[in-house]
Amino acid sequence: MDKGFGTIDISDNAIREIAFRSACSVLEFSDEKKQKKLKKSIDIERTPEDNIIVSMKISVPFGKPFTEIARKLMEQVKLDIERMTDLQVTSVNVTIEDVEETSLVKEEEEETKE
Repeated sequence: MDKGFGTIDISDNAIREIAFRSACSVLEFSDEKKQKKLKKSIDIERTPEDNIIVSMKISVPFGKPFTEIARKLMEQVKLDIERMTDLQVTSVNVTIEDVEETSLVKEEEEETKE
């Protein structure tokens, strides 16, 4: 990015961190193991025009609408990266890799065992 009297370079690592924090807020991840898995799954790619493509793999809780979660995640990641970096995000690709058991499902299973 040329700003007249010098350049500003934003590393892929910084962009990945923005995407990670946005995703954690949408997915409401507080578990360190889930956060590490998510962080490793985020890939940043740059187009020749220096636009950004973000790809990530996520796990979603059972019973929640997958497409709604993914759409909200895509919008938030794009918004945050563009707002903080002034770079254009051309796409945010989300792959739903796994379905997690929620604590409610686990509680119901325990009740049926008793």
